[in-house]
Amino acid sequence: MYGSQTAVDQINLQIKSGSIFGLLGPNGAGKTTVIKMLTGLSKPTQGKALVAGYDVTTHSLKVKENIGWVSSEVILDDSLTIMENIWIQSRLHSMNNTWKKKATGLLKYLELDEKDNKKVGKFSTGMKKKLEIIMALLHDPKVLFMDEPTIGLDANSRRLLWRLIRKINAQYGVTILLTTHYIEEADVLCDDIAIINNGKIVATGSPQQIKSRTSGDIVEIDFSSYFDYKVLESVSGILEIIEIGLENSDKEKRTRSERSLRLRIKVRNAETILPELISKISEFQPSLIKSIKIEKPNLESAFLELTGRRFEEMEETTYDQK
Repeated sequence: MYGSQTAVDQINLQIKSGSIFGLLGPNGAGKTTVIKMLTGLSKPTQGKALVAGYDVTTHSLKVKENIGWVSSEVILDDSLTIMENIWIQSRLHSMNNTWKKKATGLLKYLELDEKDNKKVGKFSTGMKKKLEIIMALLHDPKVLFMDEPTIGLDANSRRLLWRLIRKINAQYGVTILLTTHYIEEADVLCDDIAIINNGKIVATGSPQQIKSRTSGDIVEIDFSSYFDYKVLESVSGILEIIEIGLENSDKEKRTRSERSLRLRIKVRNAETILPELISKISEFQPSLIKSIKIEKPNLESAFLELTGRRFEEMEETTYDQK
């Protein structure tokens, strides 16, 4: 609870040892709050959570001994070298002189060994993320928490970090729990995911299991100017259509006569039904189709079906409320 607001509402998660588990949801959904409770940074108002076999409320120090944490923000001292930053981390965990040998091995593994005496302030964001991962792994944690680990990275650096996370999971066998609002990231990286929305878990399972819950393909048709509502009556009679929806395809506020509209039709098989669908629409609006897109079942469509809203709509709502 934050005041009268319920940030996380009676969620139930079980994470397999040695797996990569993703908590997927838009900004403001409750992801970071979950991480803070599981790492001992926030105390849950009710319920129970075990991390590495220890209760986060009654054995918080034991929990902290067994976890590593990579924040969404870079938390390093830019005025210090790599090894100086790592030394501070070793002192926080009361490590003996073996820390340097472990650090050297990790630096080589993550390809930072040639820069160990350079000041961190001169590094790219991607290199700083690597260093934070080294520091989080220094004391051999059983669970590694990664809160929005790729935020602020460009697309190429993000994919490089994905490969690194997979590599770390396979090499060290550490259980990884990461939060993300990148749908592709959860799909590519995670063995299992939980979709969280407004503090509630709306779906759990492997990415493929969640995608399989979405029934059918989506055909999106954008019209260049106006929409003839007779089209809805026309296409509704076609076999295998599951659902028809209509929405604005432009974010700008325009008059009705200027508004470009989008027809979203859910069908069993888009390729089979598309020729007849175009034929029916063309009877009423032969030259006003601007574009046609087929959307196969994915985590985005699963989220839409589970919550009734698109991911980007949830993001916009969050930012509008700030």
